[in-house]
Amino acid sequence: MSVKVIDYFDNVIIPMIRREHPQVYADMSIMILGSVGLGIDDEFSDMEAAIYLDDTTWHKHGAKLQLSLNKCLADTNLWQKKGSIICVHPVSWLLDGQANNILSRIGDFPWEKVSIESLFTMQENLIYYDPNGVLTLLREETTAFKCPEYIWRKSLLSIFRQLVSEDFSELKLCVIRNHIIESSISFGHVLEGLLKVSFLLNHQYFPWRTHLRWAFDRSSLLVSNFGSNIDRILSCNSWHEKVDIIGDLIDDYKKYIADHVLLTEINIWSDDLDEELLWAERLKAWENPNWKDCIKLWSKKASESGYPSSDFWVWSLWGLD
Repeated sequence: MSVKVIDYFDNVIIPMIRREHPQVYADMSIMILGSVGLGIDDEFSDMEAAIYLDDTTWHKHGAKLQLSLNKCLADTNLWQKKGSIICVHPVSWLLDGQANNILSRIGDFPWEKVSIESLFTMQENLIYYDPNGVLTLLREETTAFKCPEYIWRKSLLSIFRQLVSEDFSELKLCVIRNHIIESSISFGHVLEGLLKVSFLLNHQYFPWRTHLRWAFDRSSLLVSNFGSNIDRILSCNSWHEKVDIIGDLIDDYKKYIADHVLLTEINIWSDDLDEELLWAERLKAWENPNWKDCIKLWSKKASESGYPSSDFWVWSLWGLD
């Protein structure tokens, strides 16, 4: 972890808060965000941090504290000026606004409302100051081990569908058409999807896209040769060769998903996998294992009404008699 940021808060930020805002010092919590909070900052990095207060204290004292922090950082910042900020937030904003479900200990935590990236941040970024254990409790209650299985299945299904049915399909068409700019755009989306799926297969949270490769390199991988194949994709000059390697990687994913029964609700080897994934996601297969019965019923109604069974989707939308 960066000694530089710890020294900065020890010798600059904390003394200022204790001197000018003693009423918030004992109850605040501080997390260092971004690359600095992950200990991977460089000469191009800005510095982002958040000071968390309970909602009442935030409404009462937050604005003046924020103005003091703005001035202090402007005068003493050791990182890139653009993008550097120390924000004052209510603790309820943490975990995409769901933190109070844990802190109040009322009801179940709504995992489905929190992004994987936010969960990663809570687990991996530096907790600099937390005298009352607020951030520590949130971290303990949102570890990957406590994340419900349905969240992993939902996330894997959604991101795998986006990768296979949308991004990779678009990339292949762009390459066939020799649309280089569009191929480059789609290629970035494909790489992002490949990396994210690798985390989900391993039941690991992934970070925001700017730190994906770093997090990938420090994680344990379940799909053999994935890292070396990513490097092959990046180094080869032929778009057609890139597409072939990506196709092989996706097949490796399919095999791993099938062998480890990670998406029991779908046929990963379906002849029309795009359609399979599309409807599995729309009908929330992770919580509805009999989702295909809905399609069978709609298909039957279409046929009985004199239409092709492939028109079942009309019945899914309008519920025709």
